[in-house]
Amino acid sequence: MIKQFYYLVVLIAVLMLMHSIWTLMILRVKPGDKKHTPRELLRLFLVLVSVLLIHSLEAGIFAIFYTVEHALPNFETAMYFSLTSYATVGYGDVLLPMDFRLTGAAEGLAGTLMVSWTVAVLIRLFQKTE
Repeated sequence: MIKQFYYLVVLIAVLMLMHSIWTLMILRVKPGDKKHTPRELLRLFLVLVSVLLIHSLEAGIFAIFYTVEHALPNFETAMYFSLTSYATVGYGDVLLPMDFRLTGAAEGLAGTLMVSWTVAVLIRLFQKTE
């Protein structure tokens, strides 16, 4: 239990650091024209791609952890489990061993926090354009 808690503190700290860096980078995006130009569409596209990328990387941090700790048989399975947990879908077709169940549950909470954070950043970014 103590070992899981230690790992969780480290994993969530890494996620928060990654998301902080992403936030600082995204908030540097300059507000564009109110016109729907190809440049504005590209800007929006790149922002949304960065959202998908940061969340995939954050879920990947947990997947790497599950793989290194042999909680799941391979990285592909770990990434699948991690994405479904991070997104709080939790199909239940892949389960962690009992020793890691707290980590899996905490990943769902962390994913919810990171997605909420992202929504706040996007609102701030799009408010700058109006």
